[in-house]
Amino acid sequence: MPFSMDTLLRDLSRLPHRGAATAFEAAAIERLSLALRELQATVTVEPFRTPRTYVTVIYWLIAGIVTGLLTAPWLGWVAVLWTWGWVTLAWLFFNWRFSPVTRLPPQVTSHNVIGRWRETGFGYAGDQEKPVMKVILMAHYDTAPISLLYRTGAVNSFHTTLVLSLVLMLGAGLLVLFEQLGFHSDWMPWIRYGLIAYFVLQALLGTLGYWLYGYTNGASDNATGVVAAIATAERLRQLYMPGLETEVVLTGAEEAGLIGSRAYLDKHIGSWPQGRTVVVNFDTLGNGSLRIIKHTGTVEVIEYTNDLMRTAERLLEEKPFRGVVKPGRWHTADFDSVWFVRRKIPVMTLTAMDARGRMPNIHRPEDQLLVTDVSALPTAVDFAIQTLVRLYQTYEITAERL
Repeated sequence: MPFSMDTLLRDLSRLPHRGAATAFEAAAIERLSLALRELQATVTVEPFRTPRTYVTVIYWLIAGIVTGLLTAPWLGWVAVLWTWGWVTLAWLFFNWRFSPVTRLPPQVTSHNVIGRWRETGFGYAGDQEKPVMKVILMAHYDTAPISLLYRTGAVNSFHTTLVLSLVLMLGAGLLVLFEQLGFHSDWMPWIRYGLIAYFVLQALLGTLGYWLYGYTNGASDNATGVVAAIATAERLRQLYMPGLETEVVLTGAEEAGLIGSRAYLDKHIGSWPQGRTVVVNFDTLGNGSLRIIKHTGTVEVIEYTNDLMRTAERLLEEKPFRGVVKPGRWHTADFDSVWFVRRKIPVMTLTAMDARGRMPNIHRPEDQLLVTDVSALPTAVDFAIQTLVRLYQTYEITAERL
């Protein structure tokens, strides 16, 4: 039976949600594994440890900083070191670097679903065990906690609020440091309790939606990306590309802090052909026109500049993609692909945005299939295929010359 994007999209969206380490994650894994096996993929399901959601991570960070502020008058330098330790953990987490706070309890077990196809009969430099090119097609299948901060009227200021929170966390660290160095003012207690009130309020606003409403259904974010990744793999298999190794990686716990993709990268990077591995990440392809992400980051700017991106950017000026696919930027949270950028592995992220650069309905109860425009899906698959074929041709020529 040929792969049907519509069928898989409906099947995933029939689940109430696909939250990490929940019963519905298990149901999603079963359905995704079946879809991959029907395409003759070798399927593995790999467990990893993660917070269930980002909610506990936020509580740890806020509790740590608030404790430092409260105890600074009595604990002195211990409170200074304690506060700066938590500020550092927060900076790492919200700038999408590994932060040990994601290892704190409670931990649960989530899973990555991986489907592999290996072409034989043609290898790199005459070695059939070395693929000419390895393509990783990635999408997260888990769904996000509902957040009040993603309301239509509030989401535009989300990035500003996050940057402000990080600045105030640095301010909290400086406050306890200056106090310990002997700088005192009648305003300091007011500043201390003002910071505490702000951090507690932000923690409540950022997590209240989860406690009230649970998880999103995740039709757009990110059932659309999952079906695009699998559809792209199916199309690649139909092309004559000897020596191409294809892998679909469907990650769990992306919404907990991009945990699944980092677990996958750490486990497998040593086995990939160096310089000939590329990644295409599909994330939230509903309710907008197709964008290729060039910049992300909270305070630290993350730039997508690599051979895969340069190949894709040349396609932006050609039919049928001219004016249809556009470069984009996203500074509200980040994508699974960020770990690959930091490890200098060529990676491209495709997403859909509206005319104002937003992803409508994400992290909201409205993220339902009934109100999701999926017109960008076939464009995303076509664009990914064209980009990969062009890049493969350069690798193939190089392999033949060796």
